[in-house]
Amino acid sequence: MAERKRARRKPVAGSPAVGTRYSATGHPSIEELMAEQGTAPITDVRVLHGDFWPAEESIEDFLAALHEWRGHNRTDRAV
Repeated sequence: MAERKRARRKPVAGSPAVGTRYSATGHPSIEELMAEQGTAPITDVRVLHGDFWPAEESIEDFLAALHEWRGHNRTDRAV
């Protein structure tokens, strides 16, 4: 039944050709996605380094705020 439905489908403009399938699951592999998107693996981790942390804010202040936001500093934790 599924083969008959596939045979009757008309190709949609811009869709891949009938013979070009990704895999048995229908999902592209990492290599296929990279080829389609024109990307490559990162070879230098320094490109991921960002300079976004405000100089006037210490990590201790951030961690204290994070613990407060998450409720770690509460005395009535069961509530």
